[in-house]
Amino acid sequence: MKRLVLKSGRPIVATIISALIIGLATAQSPKNGSKGLVFKGKAPINKETLKVKLPRAYEAKLGNGLQIVVLEQHKLPTFTMQMILLSGGMSDPQGAHGAAQFTGSLLREGTKTQSSREIAEQAEAQGSANFANATVSLSDSRITASGLVENFDQMVELFADVILNPSFPDAEFNKFKTRSLAQLRQQRSDPRFLAREMFAKVMYGSHPASRESLAIEEIQGMSPEVVKKFHAINYKPNNAIFAIVGDVKPSELVAKLEKVFGSWQRGDVPQATIPKVSQTGPAKIHVVNRASSVQTNLLLGNLTIERKDPDYYALDVMNGVVGGGASGRLFLNLREDKGYTYGAYSGFSAERYVGTFRANAEVRTEVTKGSMDELLYEFKRIRDEKVPQEELERAKRTIIGFFAVQLEYPQELLNNIITQKLYDLPADYWDNYAQRIAAITPEDVQRVAKKYIDLDHLQVVAVGDASKIADVLKQYGTVEIYDTEGKPIKSSGGGK
Repeated sequence: MKRLVLKSGRPIVATIISALIIGLATAQSPKNGSKGLVFKGKAPINKETLKVKLPRAYEAKLGNGLQIVVLEQHKLPTFTMQMILLSGGMSDPQGAHGAAQFTGSLLREGTKTQSSREIAEQAEAQGSANFANATVSLSDSRITASGLVENFDQMVELFADVILNPSFPDAEFNKFKTRSLAQLRQQRSDPRFLAREMFAKVMYGSHPASRESLAIEEIQGMSPEVVKKFHAINYKPNNAIFAIVGDVKPSELVAKLEKVFGSWQRGDVPQATIPKVSQTGPAKIHVVNRASSVQTNLLLGNLTIERKDPDYYALDVMNGVVGGGASGRLFLNLREDKGYTYGAYSGFSAERYVGTFRANAEVRTEVTKGSMDELLYEFKRIRDEKVPQEELERAKRTIIGFFAVQLEYPQELLNNIITQKLYDLPADYWDNYAQRIAAITPEDVQRVAKKYIDLDHLQVVAVGDASKIADVLKQYGTVEIYDTEGKPIKSSGGGK
């Protein structure tokens, strides 16, 4: 589930599902915040908890240690395959942040026998959609390809070639560096990126999870030698999982995989050491000065849990109540009632290291104070008051409904299996997920709210015109001001 939740909140699909499940909200009394909203036109809901026994994947292992996960789905003559390398940004060598990201992104830009153009032409001729996902703060790297099963043999050979035999040619390497620098310049003009970047730094400090993107000097300092070394050390079959879903037969598939990946030599791979996340310190406001901005991007939150923590279910439901979609309190309060923003949401993350719970809203500059007041009001309310049973049931049904829709998509079923394996969750984890969500009580929600919404250590990031919002934000605590490169400008005392 973790990978299906955006850092800024629940995805748009969940928002649509929220609307389908709970119906429309109508403002009755603007003076009472989201309490003044009542739900009308509610769609009928089957109160029977979703009970499923999900299909089990076929699992095998090649002689070289490559794990195979196969999920058969014969409705359509298609497939999607992934190679998950258990080394991502967390495995970047000291002084070479970005090695995993560069490696994954450059795999298809040339092999020992094929140029970047030839690889692209082959993929196009086969109707293949393929890409890599390796970021600076994740624990794994993924290469994905999909297409029609009639082209599987050719596609898996190309897939294996780019994973096993990349050449990382200088010309393509330099092009990627140029594109990365241009992308970073573009990102730095986006207030949402600036908010995420500062929030990650504030929450994680020197921890590897603090990296939202590479710095200019890190991109410029990357070399083909570093990438080739990262690939040689980490791209080993005993450090990988091959996962596939689609119109395939396991026995035939394993034989083909033995043919294309059997010669891949296993080797010792150093395990990434993920440091413990340190506490953030007292509450503080971090203003990123974006001169002349007409809006303020607010992002605030606390550290929470690791993925295997038993509080995951209660935190999921609490997030749904507070701001997990269009039915959440933040949306109903700041948008529907106050009209401060187009949307206000919350979200949470949980990895092998401690994640975060956070709320975000993009508001007009002149309502920065009002928005902060309402965000803090909702944070205090979820801590101080038990959620009414009807509201709790709506939130739980939304989460379960979103989960039920996912079960219709084979790729999401496979992603769930991968998540279960990567985090060493029980084999029946997803079979019981809906029941675990349904069992959450108002007491559970209030307990995790008090535990993980820590107002004494709440960190607030505000991206906007500092000349207009810094003094306003002083009443909420000490204010530190930064430029858009993340460099400190000055600090200012404050607090009620």
